[in-house]
Amino acid sequence: MRKCCANNTVDKDWLYEQYITNGKTRYEISDMSGLTPGRIGTLLQQYGIKRYSVSRHGLVKYPLNAVWNGMKERCSNPLSDNYKWYGGIGISVCDEWQQLKPFYDWAMANGWESGLTIDRIDGSKNYCPEICRLISHQQQCRNRTSNVHITVDGITHLQYEWEEILGLKHKIIAKWKYRHGIDYVIDQLRDEISRRKEQI
Repeated sequence: MRKCCANNTVDKDWLYEQYITNGKTRYEISDMSGLTPGRIGTLLQQYGIKRYSVSRHGLVKYPLNAVWNGMKERCSNPLSDNYKWYGGIGISVCDEWQQLKPFYDWAMANGWESGLTIDRIDGSKNYCPEICRLISHQQQCRNRTSNVHITVDGITHLQYEWEEILGLKHKIIAKWKYRHGIDYVIDQLRDEISRRKEQI
């Protein structure tokens, strides 16, 4: 149900409740109020409403803040590059994790260290403590449904694994495939394998 607006504004107390207490994003508040996300941002500044200040928990500059923000962005911001794979298909962030501190506490209790990413064990379910785990970026890549397996002379690896094994530039195989097709990719990989054998 939308909040009635007058003069392109909303009540300060209502906005504080939605943004701070309920942890809503500007885009969610935009849907509720009928105002644009940009206007919501302007009102937050005018009212002096700031979320997750350093004085509250000191986590703003902590790496986990970026992980948490990224999780929420792809689930709630239609302008996010990855929104179509998350919020666009109904994936959301649980109520508990609408605030950074509970997410931080969960991550620290589950072995967080710099370089780890958040992964859903069941990709069809929402982000919540029961469904999520912390894994490396490489493990995350292996779990993607969009992974590309390439077989060369009976040996199969993921696209990025071939790049690692053969010392190729990151995403070079994707460029080869886009420009010349999969047969060209296989020929190139076969040549690279032969070169490595000759160097041994």
